[in-house]
Amino acid sequence: LLALFRRAFLKARIDEDGDVYITDGLDFPIWVSVDTDQRLIRFFTFMQRDEGRPFTEAAANHANATVLMPTFYVGCDHKDRLCSHYFMTFADGVIDTHVIMAARRFAGASAFGARKLDEYAVH
Repeated sequence: LLALFRRAFLKARIDEDGDVYITDGLDFPIWVSVDTDQRLIRFFTFMQRDEGRPFTEAAANHANATVLMPTFYVGCDHKDRLCSHYFMTFADGVIDTHVIMAARRFAGASAFGARKLDEYAVH
């Protein structure tokens, strides 16, 4: 996957957990991991507000109801983070363009969801 992302002109590296960390070239930085047993590719990231305000479960539910691709959640141990993830299967093989497009859409949708929550919280 690392080579695939680099061929797509994304800046990526392997982090200390063994996940691919894409730091540049997308709307927002994301991590990508592979579950070989279940044949899944997982995209995940988190957003924090500059002011340090916590995210609520209601806000995550609102993001899930209004943003199509990622699943949003707030962890019990990190209320200051809005987390998101998305899974895609590779049971029938990996199609390079599908993985790159999923990464781009996931990063964009995650950033969009976080921005929408800030708008939602103000109203």
